[in-house]
Amino acid sequence: MEEKVNKSCFVIMPIADSDGYEKGHFNHVYNDIIKPAIEKTEFTAIRADEVKQTNLIHLDILQKLIDAPIAVCDLSTRNPNVLFELGIRQAFDRPVVLIQEIGTPKIFDIAPLRYLEYSKELKYHEVLKTQKELEEAINATKEAEGNSGSINSIVKLLALSSPAMIPNLDQSNKEDIALDYMQSQMTELKMMMDMLLLEGRKNNPKRNSIAAIEYERISNRLEKLSSGKYSPTQAEIEFSKLLRDAEEVMMNCGNELDYRMFRYLMDKIIHQREEYLSAH
Repeated sequence: MEEKVNKSCFVIMPIADSDGYEKGHFNHVYNDIIKPAIEKTEFTAIRADEVKQTNLIHLDILQKLIDAPIAVCDLSTRNPNVLFELGIRQAFDRPVVLIQEIGTPKIFDIAPLRYLEYSKELKYHEVLKTQKELEEAINATKEAEGNSGSINSIVKLLALSSPAMIPNLDQSNKEDIALDYMQSQMTELKMMMDMLLLEGRKNNPKRNSIAAIEYERISNRLEKLSSGKYSPTQAEIEFSKLLRDAEEVMMNCGNELDYRMFRYLMDKIIHQREEYLSAH
């Protein structure tokens, strides 16, 4: 029997009414802009409140959030639930199209991330224009998936070694395992967000701090080492040097964010060392 192809597009957006907006505003955004645009592509729109399963509802939503081949995320109002779901999606390196109301402050100070903006007034001609732009953005994002030029991939943008992986869950203890797994992924996701903050300093006048310079220097050495041709013995020596250098800077960091960044960098060095040595 031929396996059914998943053609859902998970929509991440504010669902409840928000302060400063008319009642039902974001339902209008969904029904007038997002859903029609998705329906003009090969995909079918699905939003969290449309998930019908009653057992393990949050896990069902999480599974659809991760499994959907494409997603659209509306960052307007910078809703915490929206950011949480976007973070999950990004941790698994799944394609997502970012949209937001004109005037919404950008959340990530990372230039390569692409945003589609729409007008809050939802005037007819503007709605039609945004529908077309969103349709094109969905198609372009899907076509770019798996390529080096993948759109809005934080994992690729920060050259992280690998995205999170979906575990195989046994039905008998599905909920317990899922909750434990979500907790571990949230820890990983927090590190990723911290990485974004650090990378954002590259567009900040303070980027020439010693910690930022050392972070970039060690990261560049790690990239060259991981892609180079060293014997296992040579590689072990070089990876050990990187670990020592990263630890030394970490122990002398002047603030908590820098400390966490170098702690994460050390974990990354250890992981890439293991991958390199197992492959050679």
